[in-house]
Amino acid sequence: MTTRTAQHLAVVACLAFAGAAWASDAPVVTNAWARATPPGTTVGAAYMTIQGGKQADRLVDARSDRAAMVHLHSVEEKDGVSKMRAIEAVEIPAGQRVELAPKSTHVMLMGLDGPLVAGQTFVVTLRFAKAGEQPVTVTVKPASATDDQAQHKH
Repeated sequence: MTTRTAQHLAVVACLAFAGAAWASDAPVVTNAWARATPPGTTVGAAYMTIQGGKQADRLVDARSDRAAMVHLHSVEEKDGVSKMRAIEAVEIPAGQRVELAPKSTHVMLMGLDGPLVAGQTFVVTLRFAKAGEQPVTVTVKPASATDDQAQHKH
């Protein structure tokens, strides 16, 4: 296979994935990750990209066997001070991408059953108002990972 053919196939695959996400009734979740946590830490966060389906939806809840409590959180900055707070839901507009990212909206994991170790994976089950439950595999990245390093860019 020539390089040009391989590049063409890669573009076709990306376009097919994007088309499948748009054609889907349910939101499509990709790039789910968390940072590794030091021993003794009982909190962590999961981040991900959610591509809206044909209809608008709302992410209303999450749970994981790795944490005693899982909440949706947002981070707001006011007068140079960041404040994290629990939120009721995350709006997922039809056909739009929503990023859950560090220093922004995220899935907060509290009461972890142990540290999150780089290389591990765990499942977070998201609950959408219309689409219902969707299990998502979260990959644990090194503690130093930034948003750009943790996500795959296409």
